[in-house]
Amino acid sequence: MAKLSVGTKFAYGIGQVAEQIKNQGFNAFLFFYFTQVLGLSGTLAGTAVLIALVFDAVTDPLAGSLSDNWRSKRGRRHPFMYAAAGPLAITWLLLFLPPDGLGQFGLFAWLTSFAILVRAAMTLYHVPHLALGAELSRDYQERTSIVAYRTLLAVVGGVLTTVLSYRLFFPEVEGFENGLLNPAGYWRYALFGSVIMFVTIWWSAWGTRREIPNLPPPPAVPEPFSVRRLGHEFASAWSEVSFRSLFIGFTLFGVFFGIVATLATHINVFFWEFNTNQLQFLALPFALGFVLGTACVGPLHRRFDKMPTLVGSALVNAVVGNSVIALRLLDLMPENGSPYLLPIIFCVLTLNAGIAALGFISAGSMMADVAEQHELNSGRAQGGIFFSATSFSGKLASGLGHAAAGIGLDLIAFPLQAEPSQVPLEAVRNLGLLNLGAALLTLVAIYVFSYYRIDRAQQAKTRAVLEQHDGAAGTSPETDADPGALREAGGSGGSG
Repeated sequence: MAKLSVGTKFAYGIGQVAEQIKNQGFNAFLFFYFTQVLGLSGTLAGTAVLIALVFDAVTDPLAGSLSDNWRSKRGRRHPFMYAAAGPLAITWLLLFLPPDGLGQFGLFAWLTSFAILVRAAMTLYHVPHLALGAELSRDYQERTSIVAYRTLLAVVGGVLTTVLSYRLFFPEVEGFENGLLNPAGYWRYALFGSVIMFVTIWWSAWGTRREIPNLPPPPAVPEPFSVRRLGHEFASAWSEVSFRSLFIGFTLFGVFFGIVATLATHINVFFWEFNTNQLQFLALPFALGFVLGTACVGPLHRRFDKMPTLVGSALVNAVVGNSVIALRLLDLMPENGSPYLLPIIFCVLTLNAGIAALGFISAGSMMADVAEQHELNSGRAQGGIFFSATSFSGKLASGLGHAAAGIGLDLIAFPLQAEPSQVPLEAVRNLGLLNLGAALLTLVAIYVFSYYRIDRAQQAKTRAVLEQHDGAAGTSPETDADPGALREAGGSGGSG
């Protein structure tokens, strides 16, 4: 199979910017806005995001299954990508525009409703987009390159959006100790994000349209959609031990990451007491770190298998990311306001982002290998189901992270709608301890990752058998594979 052009991989990768804006918006702005600006309790804010995941449990596999079986002149993934852009842009804007005077229940209902709508619209786009990435190439290394483009462009695009948002919409103004406490900037930020989401989604769909004839087709006789069929497809996917390992392990690691990401703005504003001019610079390490991590992941995957890279990344990420907070609690860091503090945090965040990039790219590439192994074992290409699980895993982790962070803030009685100077020292120290405690989830995730079973040799064998079948299909590319013949030829080293 010929390598993809840089233009195609760029177009595919830039489509991830929309998901990154949504993730950074929920973590850096939305949670802080509803709690510290509007006064919604942390528990209710976290619970609202978590409730949206109940609906994701339906929409994620629905989008995956529908796109797996969709037949059209524009392929089976692209129609969903085009269709999702408008609803996502509109619901994202409305999410940040609650009417005045709603009170606790009204704010909770607004946040819950529009979090559901935003996530549903994103699912309609994101699951087919992820599945498309797995189908663009069968090559072991080329898949890593595709995921690297997706990850790098997402981070760079997300960081640039965040930096511009701090500068344009949350400047330091008189009357607020921190610009993020000024409610006037949030609707402008949301409008800005809506436009970028719409443009990057269409760019991705349009820029990859030439690959549609080369993508795996849907089944020759698609089954009508039903809950029973959906359950059967998920049961089939769950039979892959490597899938279970990735799904559960990455969800656990994602909860840790979600807690830390949700608390990041609180940590920066109240623990380190940075202003928004400084926060602009603290968005840059994520782009810089991911560039470095992306440059390293290819050579690492040539030298080591993907699973050890993922495990090492998860472990080091948890340690490095919490080191400065632990040192501050031990009074071993420069005082707030010191000229050395910002450069230290900048360097630590850069290193942490680079390490995280290794893990995210490895996991995305590994899931493509799992989907391919399942195609060998079952005789059906069902990448949509696997990548709906990937999408749901990330959302589940984010929702649980928001809920845990919100409950944690209420448990330590962290003040709402308070300026940094009004927060007691004990509450600030407890905020740091809350962030540190989340790292324990990483150890459990690493144990679960150890059950992953697909290495380089197994993937090469699987790829050879599937390519042989693709060649034998010749003029009948829509004929489903014979799972028995494929397993006999390639082995079933992914089930259990």
